[in-house]
Amino acid sequence: MATFLVLRQLPGLTRDQYAAAQQAASEAARQASTSGHIVRHLGGFFMPGTGRAICIFCAKSLADVTTVNERAGVPFTEVLEAIELRPKGES
Repeated sequence: MATFLVLRQLPGLTRDQYAAAQQAASEAARQASTSGHIVRHLGGFFMPGTGRAICIFCAKSLADVTTVNERAGVPFTEVLEAIELRPKGES
């Protein structure tokens, strides 16, 4: 499984609307997982002053994450595979 970042431009979105979008993404990930494409929605970050958001997913492929986000109906600009690096001694 790999980690993926989903970049979003959501100008004018409120916190409540972002929460609803996160819920839609989580539900789409659950539905995909029941059909054999394991996708976990791990959360995200919303920057209300900029209208940007980054959502984090774990899946086998970029295609699975893209499909989940399309099914959720939440706009996104890019899906990127990411590697988490932590300072030594931190887990």
